[in-house]
Amino acid sequence: MHCEDFRSTLLGWFGEAVECRQESPDSLIVGLPIARPNGDFIELGIKTIDSSSWRISDLGETHESLYLAGFDVLDDLDKRGEFSQIITDHLISDAGNELSRVSNGDLVEDIFDFISAINSALALQLTVPTSLPYRDFSSVVAKFLAEQSASFEIPTESVPGKSGSWRFNFSLNHVHPETLVKTITASNSTHAMRQAQSTVFEVGDIREVRSDLAAVVIIDDEGERKDFWKQSVMRVFRGYDIPAIAFNGGREQLLSLAQRYSNGKH
Repeated sequence: MHCEDFRSTLLGWFGEAVECRQESPDSLIVGLPIARPNGDFIELGIKTIDSSSWRISDLGETHESLYLAGFDVLDDLDKRGEFSQIITDHLISDAGNELSRVSNGDLVEDIFDFISAINSALALQLTVPTSLPYRDFSSVVAKFLAEQSASFEIPTESVPGKSGSWRFNFSLNHVHPETLVKTITASNSTHAMRQAQSTVFEVGDIREVRSDLAAVVIIDDEGERKDFWKQSVMRVFRGYDIPAIAFNGGREQLLSLAQRYSNGKH
């Protein structure tokens, strides 16, 4: 094979593998046969600014991929510095949920430089510490409630809200009006935030049809997990007036709740 044959073969393959769809008269979504660290192909948005300049966008997928991998660029000072250095070196703007760059010259060259930056940023997720192993935290809480002779049941059905039905781990009942209990654990700080956000949504959705709903969240702060429940996470619960009790750190409050449903005292 000669160089010209190789070039022709490579360009032919690359051209066939590129996907492109028109989003509007001046913007495209381009799928390139270049993989992210997770194996998915990279998609970019390209929007014409004028006859010689274009805006290249990652469509928000870099931040989303890092977040889902448990890496929050705002959570770790060192990692935030590495991320900022990457996008600065490649002349990239970060809107907080989307990376973009303006090309004023060679669009193809700038696209490949942009892709290099994306993959460098995505590689940071490989430095995230291994998540703690899963544990059956609801069973730990059930044992505690039983030891305190609390009157509780494990709901067999989801609780209906305005837009859906949601699972809760326990229903404290019989002695006083029902209080629903949600137990949540996390494998890292990003996971803790997602758990908080989804829980307040579920409780809020049920309150749309049951305005008097009493609900309590019990969080797993065993060992290293206690560091995941940062002030920013706890503010999510407070902002929606949902009591969140740490299993270890809030033991006195937890005992009071259990005893209230075991002997009727306030």
